Amino acid sequence: MLFMMLFFMAIYIALSFIFIVFVKKLFKKPLYKWLAVAFVILFPTWDVVFGYLAYYPACFIISKAKIYEKADTKGIYYEGIDDLLRKEEKLRNEIGEYKLTVMGAGWIDYGLEKGYQIIEYLGDEKTQIYRCTKLKEKSRINEYATVICVAKNSIESRYAVKIRKIRIGTLEINLKKVYDRTSGKLMAEYNRVSRWSYFNFLTVPFFNWLEWADYSEAEGSVHCPFDDYLDPFEYKVLRPVK
Repeated sequence: MLFMMLFFMAIYIALSFIFIVFVKKLFKKPLYKWLAVAFVILFPTWDVVFGYLAYYPACFIISKAKIYEKADTKGIYYEGIDDLLRKEEKLRNEIGEYKLTVMGAGWIDYGLEKGYQIIEYLGDEKTQIYRCTKLKEKSRINEYATVICVAKNSIESRYAVKIRKIRIGTLEINLKKVYDRTSGKLMAEYNRVSRWSYFNFLTVPFFNWLEWADYSEAEGSVHCPFDDYLDPFEYKVLRPVK
């Protein structure tokens, strides 16, 4: 991976030099040459540059964590969360139920381990609701499975967590609101700004926005306010019924 990155960086530098020389000869004004220089620098790095420039202003203006009301509940309903079932299609069995492994279950498994009896969410297709509970018997499909999720036509949980994500380059804004579905009352809101880490060589980013490299975005990332993924904000608002 490192050798490949150095190879493509060398090619890009050579092509950039040719492009700048071409622009300099084509246009006599120095302005165009410097615009060409700025272009070849920002083209492979704009996402990271934007993330660094926008992170702190976004933290100051957008970040928020406010709780207006708390409640006890046996379950939580989510909209806008990652649809794990669509990512785990290979684990579906012949009767339409879904067996998820601990790693595959992610936030679903964390919620059930926290003490909630059910976790529900709206799928990516926006038409199907899934209800997840702890798996009581050993799965025939996957011996490591701990969660079962089944398609449902209605929502059982009274309280909803609605999430919207906005991503530009390495900057991500996560808008989370907690509602009482019965009254429609807003119970809490949480706006998190994140600057995710990027694949680089000696701290130099190179077409990170094409997502061509396999790396961990979490390592080296920063967030405001900080949110522990094992203890997310909604757990502070909606407490599991004992």
